[in-house]
Amino acid sequence: MASVLRFRSVWGVDPGNNYENWDKWFPTLKAQGYSGVEIDFAGLRDLSTVRQIAEKHGLEISVLVHTQWPRYEGPKPVGLTPQDHLQGYKEQLEIAKALKPYKVNAHSGDDGWTIEQSVEFFSGTFAIDAELGYAGKVCHETHRNRAFFSPYATSEVLKRVPNLRVTADFSHFVVVCERVLDVGEEDKEMLRTIIPRVGHIHARMGTTQSSQCPAPTDDAFKEERRFFETAWKQIIDATATTAEPITWVPEYGPFPYHPFGSPQSFSDLADSEGTRLHPLFERYAQAAVARS
Repeated sequence: MASVLRFRSVWGVDPGNNYENWDKWFPTLKAQGYSGVEIDFAGLRDLSTVRQIAEKHGLEISVLVHTQWPRYEGPKPVGLTPQDHLQGYKEQLEIAKALKPYKVNAHSGDDGWTIEQSVEFFSGTFAIDAELGYAGKVCHETHRNRAFFSPYATSEVLKRVPNLRVTADFSHFVVVCERVLDVGEEDKEMLRTIIPRVGHIHARMGTTQSSQCPAPTDDAFKEERRFFETAWKQIIDATATTAEPITWVPEYGPFPYHPFGSPQSFSDLADSEGTRLHPLFERYAQAAVARS
């Protein structure tokens, strides 16, 4: 059976002094069935201590990097070229070595680029990955503000850079396009291009007007739930027969991602969705292997 590994984003969870909060929290994550944590290290110091804490509690680390404009703080940098982003990408991957990442999730490029600029950047990442020992480990996220902000740009780039691997966070696509993406034939075709290239899943349900659904199991969101669970099944169907484990994150973040007045905290929602979806993903994987 294909392995299904669940990682927990630390987004919005205060690490505490010398990471004492994470040190207390990580055993709980392990007990809940998480295989690792996903960490954006921008602004963090002493990454060796983070690595030691994760290792102590038996957790792998998926690293989140930004090729430029980390954490989207301040105004968007103007005029940065694909070569500028490749330099930033290389610098981030070099820093990430301290965390010994199992996988790297990259917020890559610029939503203002042409397709040609995006192709230049993504084509250039392979040599950096190979040079630094990351070949096969990096997935570039479908994320707003980035080159993969829409399914149109993403599918077009992937046609030209076919060996690229992506992190599927389709909540961004749904809110950008203001529709679920399995009704029209054009949308289905774009997903058919993207899904076989997925190497990591951010399993967050969004809506057509928000990147984060506050109550994924509520019937008010049954159409969104149908779309996202179908898309995740298609991803697992496409990857379950490979030798690589399926990695995923129930990535629910704090306000303003998490709507004000929601019935659960963002952190509880991440864990409840992790608990709900993990056996579902395992069944998808088992069925895909049985059919192969």
